[in-house]
Amino acid sequence: MAVHLSKPPKPLRLVRKEGSVRGVRWRSAEERREAKRKIETIRRKAEEERLQLGLRLDAAVLKSPKTVVGLLMLLLFVGAGLTLAIRNPSKTILQKTTPLNQLRARRSVATVAKAMALFRIHTGSWPQQRLGLFALAKNYHVPGWKGPYINWAYKDPWGTPYVYRMPTSPFEAPVLFSCGPDGLPDTNDDIRAVETDFACGEGDWHRPPEPEIPAADQPE
Repeated sequence: MAVHLSKPPKPLRLVRKEGSVRGVRWRSAEERREAKRKIETIRRKAEEERLQLGLRLDAAVLKSPKTVVGLLMLLLFVGAGLTLAIRNPSKTILQKTTPLNQLRARRSVATVAKAMALFRIHTGSWPQQRLGLFALAKNYHVPGWKGPYINWAYKDPWGTPYVYRMPTSPFEAPVLFSCGPDGLPDTNDDIRAVETDFACGEGDWHRPPEPEIPAADQPE
């Protein structure tokens, strides 16, 4: 029986056309720009669909019963905590009231009182109310000032500024105190300076300093 073999396939021939290399046609500049525009349009549509899908998912999460119940429970716990803090503030104040903070406040008040006494002895008056304790750390052109008398913060251990009030008489001690743990002035937990705290070793603050007599005017 004779076997007839098929003819071998003809080899492929690359036909060179105008504007092409090895049968691959180059794109013109206009076609490349058009392709970029199409790709950018597809990308924008995909981004818009993604954003819309995200918004739909967020709305679905907010409408979920589990999310609503969780938010309500959180608000309930926060409201209960605020109610307990308002009805029983002494517990919160007790947590802030430590012997160390009270001791620090007492020592700070005494230190400021001595500094104010030195200010009184050197200048003949107490610090002005508008300057307060800042007059002890910076010279505001006060005659006789020899400070700084203090160089630390002006707040007590609980973060509240010290209260200073000028006396009604130059022969009385000023009002100086820490507001204590509750941060409120004129309450039972205030840590106040007493008159003995204003005592210092450089003179008596009850009397203003005597004016210095020039050497030429001193009697012989």
